[in-house]
Parts: sequence; structure tokens; C-alpha cells
Amino acid sequence: MEFIKSFCLGGITTTMLLSGCTQKNITLEGKVTNTSGAPIVYNITTDGIYLPNKIDTLRLNADSTYQITLPVNGNEKLTLFLYGERNLGSIYLAPGKQTLDIDASKSNELNPVDGLTKENEILKKLADLNENVFNLRARRGDIFNVGKDTVASSVYQKLTDYATTLENEVAEVDDQLRQRAIQDIRIQALMAYMNQYFGNYRRGSETLKKEWDDAYAQMLDFANVGQAESVFSPAFADVVSNMAGIDIFMQHERRTNDDNERNQLLFDWYKTNLQGRVQEAAMGLLILEDESREYFATGIPALYEEFKTLYPKSVLMPKLETAIQRNKAFNEAELPKDIHILNTDSVRTFKEITDLYPGKVIFIDVWATWCGPCKAMHPVLEALKSEIGDRARIAKIDVDQHEELAAKYRIQAVPTFIVFKKGEAVWRHSGVIKGSELKGVIEQNS
Repeated sequence: MEFIKSFCLGGITTTMLLSGCTQKNITLEGKVTNTSGAPIVYNITTDGIYLPNKIDTLRLNADSTYQITLPVNGNEKLTLFLYGERNLGSIYLAPGKQTLDIDASKSNELNPVDGLTKENEILKKLADLNENVFNLRARRGDIFNVGKDTVASSVYQKLTDYATTLENEVAEVDDQLRQRAIQDIRIQALMAYMNQYFGNYRRGSETLKKEWDDAYAQMLDFANVGQAESVFSPAFADVVSNMAGIDIFMQHERRTNDDNERNQLLFDWYKTNLQGRVQEAAMGLLILEDESREYFATGIPALYEEFKTLYPKSVLMPKLETAIQRNKAFNEAELPKDIHILNTDSVRTFKEITDLYPGKVIFIDVWATWCGPCKAMHPVLEALKSEIGDRARIAKIDVDQHEELAAKYRIQAVPTFIVFKKGEAVWRHSGVIKGSELKGVIEQNS
């Protein structure tokens, strides 16, 4: 969903929703080798919907064996990663017990014993496609030969030809996986087209923009995002948010820097333009993104209440309830005691702040009420205050109430922390940081 955040940082319908299935279990066990000390994490689809940021750690026994039992409603895709290193690949699992030994030095070579052989061969092709689209977006590769192509119709033709060729290799599997694989291929192709669309559209003439819009409409028809199994694709969440972004922010030229407004615009767009299983997944993923990225926007609980009205029996509900609990706990937390909040309009320079506490080391936190990472630092600063005592004074500045101050001192991200000694800035850092590191900086300057 990077596209939407950058502005502030039709198809087959179905009556089958993500609910009402009898729960079963998948038990997977085996041995892990060659991790080099890095943990292995995994992601599993929920009723066929890919949840991008719902990651769990694979717990290993002392002898490097493991066993996990996962509640499912049917066949699901499990994706494994060597954390911080590589994608190990995906496997398609049926309810029951299966064995999978994992060599963490290899990518996309997972072969479960007595597994779904043909299905897993198809998943390897899908994993390769996902990697190829990622490489195009990251400018690390271009197997589609579209990276330097500025002709919209040509990009459309190349991507749809590639997708159609790959679709023809999806055979000899059940109808559900066949449809899931085809939709993954088409959603990935649409994601690749969007990548080129954004770059060419922004710098194009009105005639060129129309050509890209026309080909985009054709690409939407080809991808058929409204097909129920589109939610199986790892690119689904990005694609639907980009679809909304193109309509709201590019074609209708809306602008917003407010997370709550952005989320409401997306939710309303999904409500108007999507249906059934696809709508349910898109709305649920929007709420889950707030938790996984720790935005904790204050408007998310209201969207959750509307979601519950629309899909009260959604299988996403347990995960959504956990996300909302975290959101509410975060936003209801009180600011730490003994931390000075400076929100006076009379403050125009940091010198005015440091002059308030002569002879003290001043630790200034530039934050924002809408910033999740900023709020995550509140308990860290509270603990820091108790540890440093009178050696330094901690002050917080709300960037939205001091825009002139932020601009003058080039505060381009929040949270930003600055340490002043004798009126001079001696240290500066942007982003979340450990309390022990902050304590060390203050001790060095006390």
C-alpha cells in the first residue's frame, strides 16, 4: 500500500463469504538446517486470503526439529522466510499431518514428503512470478521487458501475453487452486502494469495520460479483480489500494495528509466499488495494516464497527479484534508523568526552550499525535526519565502545533530526538530508538 501512503507519507461476484466453514487442522513437522542463527518465520493464508503482515516464528526444538499445528478451513498456502535474509518459498497444504524438512540456505526449494506434488510445482512458479514483479518494482530486474517501455499498449500486451503463457501451465489440479493460481498471475500482472503506469503517468502529456488510462482499463478487465480468489494473491492488498488511489487521488485529484481521512476514503471506495469476498478482504486488510505498521489511527475502531455490521461472521474477525484491542490500548494510554509538553505558540526557536532550563542537558522529542512510532516511544521516555533523574530535562514538542519551528530546523520525520547542551545541539536522531541508546547519549553529555 505504499502508493496511497506516499500521498500522506468489475468482475465475477460471489455470495460465498469468508465464513461458515468447518475448522480443521494442518500439522507440519520436520527438521531445519543451515539457518546461520537467523529465525525462520512463516505466513499462512486464512481461508485462501493472503495476509501480508501476519507473521509467526517457527519454534525449533534443541535438535532443530519443529512441529506446528494450524487451524484451517481447507487447503492453504504456507510461506516461509529466513528472517532478514530470504524467502524460502511457499507450499500448498491440505488438512492433516505432513512432513517438511527445511534447508534455510536455499530459496523456493520446499518439498513436503507425501505433499501435493503438482500443486507445489505450481506454487513455485507463482513464487517466481511474485519475485519477478518485486524485482521490477525495486528496479532490480525486468523479466517482462517493460521497464523502459513508455507505450502503454505495448506494456499491456507484454504483461498479458506473459500471464496467459503462465496460466497455460496451470493444469491437473483442482478447480479451486487453478482459479487461485490464475487470479494470482493476473493480479501480479496488474501490479506490474501499475508500477509502469505511475512512473509514466506523472511525467506524461495529457495525450500520454489518456493512453495509459485506456490501457489501465483494459488491464483491469483482464485482471478481473472482483473474482473471489483474487484475495489469494500476495499482491492483492497493494493492488486494491492502488486502484482506490488511482481513482481518488490521481483521476479525481483528492489530497490528504490525514491517516483517518485516508482510511475512510479507502474504506468507502471499497464499499462502493468492490463486492462480497473481495470487499470483505480489502476492508479487513485495511484495518490489519493499521496494526501491522503501528499507525494506530484513531478512526480505525469506527471502520471496524462498520465492518462487523457488514461481515459479522468473517473468519478475519479474531485477527481484527486483536488489532482493534491494540489500537484502543495505544490511543487510550496516558502520556508519561514528569515529561514536559511544550505546546505554546510563543516558542519559535529551540533556544527559547533551552533557555527555560539553564545549565541542564535538554532532550527534545518532536512528535505528532497521529504518529504511531511517536506514541510507541512514550513508555520508553517514561522509563528514561526515571533513570536519568535530574541529569537532563525531557521536553516534547507537537510538530503540528509548531510547524514553523519544524520547518526552520528541518524536521522532516517524526519522531525526531535532539539533545542540547549549553544551548547547542550535540546529537540528533529520527525514528524509533532503544531507551538504552538514549540513556547513553544523555550520560555522555551530562
